Amino acid sequence: MLRLTRIEDGACYVTDTTSLYVAWSMLCSSSKLFWGCEIIQNLDKVKSLLDRTKSSQDILEKSDAWSELIVLLQNIESPVLDAVRIVICFENYFKAKMLLDGYVIHQMDLAVCKQNYPQFMKNEKDLLQKTAPISANDVKQAERQADWSTEPFQTLTKQTIGMRMLVEQPKYRAIYSSQEPDAQRLFSVLERLNETRNTLHFLSMEYVPEEIDKFLFLRNYVSTYIDALAIKIMHEDKGKIDVGKSEIHHLLDIEHGDLDEE
Repeated sequence: MLRLTRIEDGACYVTDTTSLYVAWSMLCSSSKLFWGCEIIQNLDKVKSLLDRTKSSQDILEKSDAWSELIVLLQNIESPVLDAVRIVICFENYFKAKMLLDGYVIHQMDLAVCKQNYPQFMKNEKDLLQKTAPISANDVKQAERQADWSTEPFQTLTKQTIGMRMLVEQPKYRAIYSSQEPDAQRLFSVLERLNETRNTLHFLSMEYVPEEIDKFLFLRNYVSTYIDALAIKIMHEDKGKIDVGKSEIHHLLDIEHGDLDEE
């Protein structure tokens, strides 16, 4: 069951404007997470040193630049935290794009769907959601809910869709990458980051020069797609964002009123 009166739960499904506000907020959060990474904050200096190691004809200067580069990379204290921040950044971005296109970002309840909502089942054991995104309107229609209904969704859980599904399933990837030429490389980089961050040896890892290119790629991607989309939404739909924010505050009032009645 998913409550619809809280922004951290399912308030994004109540109206189009609450959905827009939550999606825009997720994009802003993505940006903040990414630009807060220590490797990203030091990336220009790292790139400059790396270029010097490749272009300098002076052996001593090249050696000094290489030594300075290695020390700089070794002194970045939180590679594991950077990886987590980057993965969450893109997870939020993908889910924001799903919301903007009208899809649910929460996992469906297998037991509930199997018993009462067979239209969301792929077969007797698996949910359709495992391989294909589910329309929020289809959920509302199945549960007979209209806009501004605050009745909890029975088909959805509080847990959101995992990163592995978002980057591995083609029908999900098509939502946020259909017009992005760098998408295939992005998914490859994110899959490695997501796998590596969950291994024990990653806790003691250090950055190496050979990895710098992927962070330059990610930085350009965030600027070109995530930050640009957040700015575009704010420029074109600021009024709707303000309405969505106001509506979410109103939903909290509704919830508190319901609790008072109880």
